[in-house]
Amino acid sequence: MDKNIEHYVFHKKNFLNNKQCKDYVKELNMHAWEKHDWHNSHSGTFSKPSGDNEPEYIEAKDFSDKVATINEAVIKKLHVTILEYIQFLKFNWYEGWNGYSGLKFIRYCPNQTMKNHCDHIHSLFDGERKGVPVLSIIGVLNDDYEGGELIMFEDKKINTKAGDLLIFPSNFLYPHQISPVTKGARYSYVSWVW
Repeated sequence: MDKNIEHYVFHKKNFLNNKQCKDYVKELNMHAWEKHDWHNSHSGTFSKPSGDNEPEYIEAKDFSDKVATINEAVIKKLHVTILEYIQFLKFNWYEGWNGYSGLKFIRYCPNQTMKNHCDHIHSLFDGERKGVPVLSIIGVLNDDYEGGELIMFEDKKINTKAGDLLIFPSNFLYPHQISPVTKGARYSYVSWVW
């Protein structure tokens, strides 16, 4: 077992090709986006700590038929890459997972940011699904923006290109944030494995 926690951040380059990324961004821009908010699992309340600087999102309940088709195509492809990550770990005691969430698409316009956090996503579990997130997935759909860097471990910038995918553990050892976008718009998606 590697004791360097950065080892467990898996970077899959070209998970999606450039044409897919451009087509997906074009389709996503034809839909309404909502402002991101944070759920406090202890109080059951929602907040926007960055105010108007929170990014925007589209999630499963708001998917049009075309966005649902994008979600399905990416989700099917994710299965193979999650298996690849598990094989990369070489843990004979970690054999699989129970499921993973549908995608949540996120758009960061200028000055929008995602505060430093770890992925304890309690809202995934509505009574029918049971578990805790064990892996976080971030996919990047474009790279024609400025700012908006993914930062992990307080100060490590993770360089990504359109089509790249990251998988890493969803726990307190993997805090991450998105720095403010300074020009253009950053498009990405997230999912969580349990």
